[in-house]
Amino acid sequence: MPRFSSLTGTAVVALSSALTMPTSPAAQGVDLPTSCATEADAAVDRGLTLLHNMMYIEAEAAFGSAAKADPDCAMAQWGIAMANFHPLWPGTPTEAETARGKDAAGRLATMTPGSDLEQALVDAAAAFYAPDHDGYPARLAAWADAQQTAHERNPDNIDAAALAALARLATAPGGVERFEVNARVGDALDALHEDAPEHPGVIHYAIHAYDNPPLKERGLPYAEIYDKAAPEAAHALHMPAHIYTRTGDWAKSIDLNRRSAEAALDTSGDVIQSHYAHAVDYMVYGHLQMGQAEEAARLVEEMLAIDNHQASFGGAYALAASPVRLLLEQENWAEAAALSPDMHSAIPWENFPQTVAMRWFAKGLGAARTDDVETARLAVEKLGSLRDAMREGGQDYWARLTEGQILTVEAWVELAEGNDEAALTKQRAAADLEDEAGKSPVTPGHVLPARELLGDMLSALGRPDEALEAYRATLALSPNRARSLAKLE
Repeated sequence: MPRFSSLTGTAVVALSSALTMPTSPAAQGVDLPTSCATEADAAVDRGLTLLHNMMYIEAEAAFGSAAKADPDCAMAQWGIAMANFHPLWPGTPTEAETARGKDAAGRLATMTPGSDLEQALVDAAAAFYAPDHDGYPARLAAWADAQQTAHERNPDNIDAAALAALARLATAPGGVERFEVNARVGDALDALHEDAPEHPGVIHYAIHAYDNPPLKERGLPYAEIYDKAAPEAAHALHMPAHIYTRTGDWAKSIDLNRRSAEAALDTSGDVIQSHYAHAVDYMVYGHLQMGQAEEAARLVEEMLAIDNHQASFGGAYALAASPVRLLLEQENWAEAAALSPDMHSAIPWENFPQTVAMRWFAKGLGAARTDDVETARLAVEKLGSLRDAMREGGQDYWARLTEGQILTVEAWVELAEGNDEAALTKQRAAADLEDEAGKSPVTPGHVLPARELLGDMLSALGRPDEALEAYRATLALSPNRARSLAKLE
């Protein structure tokens, strides 16, 4: 195990003691020095607080208020530009978000920032919207480099430091190297927290840094305080659940996501913010792990009944994943095979092929496990087309996961046709691929882990010892998963 894999129990307690509990509403925001008029300066602080909490719609509105209060306030336009891309969120900004961000960047180009700090932050936002980038990853990398420079030029500014940490997380490589980067970023955020214990961005980004199996214990102290740092922000209420999902503390995850979903509904306008659906997906997952399938089904029914969901990746993922989880976690294979290809009307599904893939994966797996080989093969064909679309769109992570889904469905087709060794070879390959790719923060867990399915297959083939090993390996990455625990009994 790498040296950064975890803290000892004593170290976790020590870190918990070092992390300070937010104390007052006034201390829950930020104070960015600007050259803007007083009213605009206060609005910029509100906007930046919301930006750190990834409440991007509200953040853009606050920065818009700053611009109205002081048309010459460069940091208002900086904030609008920043609110229209989301560095850690999967997917890319919508066309409307990109247009608004570019408009703000264009206005910034005609303005004169009032300090070296303002200029450095403006340069970072402008780097994202520069016209010479080839695709979103290049834009993100350009922003990250410039954001790091802004911190180097202003080493004593907490917001520049926090955004630099976010930039490093957003551009970290995959695999084991990502854990190494996250551990170093976590070290920096721990130090920042000592100086600014109530800064929402520091707490938030630390949870993201530690949202992985090797580092999850380091995230627990931050998970205990973030909801108190931003008690009305839907995303802040949700974020500690990332750590509690990693540790298998379903009751805490459910409670936080219930509060998050309620806050998202309370603050939504003409459309229901994707924070709501995102929280529901985490709740559904938690209830299923606690054996509360009826409550999970009720939540899914309520979510699907809403017709004005925000058309974003986070909402699309939840609307696709939750109904599938209900069936697969309960081994309702026939119902999974019978799923309609038609999905919720609020989402332009052609923009999110990786979410559509979950529906076809469920259909294919359900069909293969009920010996409907023809439907399973159709699902493999559909998954292949979706995977190719992801590759063309530069969504390599999701394309790899979809390749694992294809291997899984093919494996169970092989088993249905009596090709036992070929089935095991494909299912092992799927499990290795999925474990290597890891879990995206957008999801509490894969809709059904490939290694857990390997355990199912080994058990079906009369190889119980190997099956138990697969279930234990699943639990090592996803503690307290109900299906794997039940298989060990």
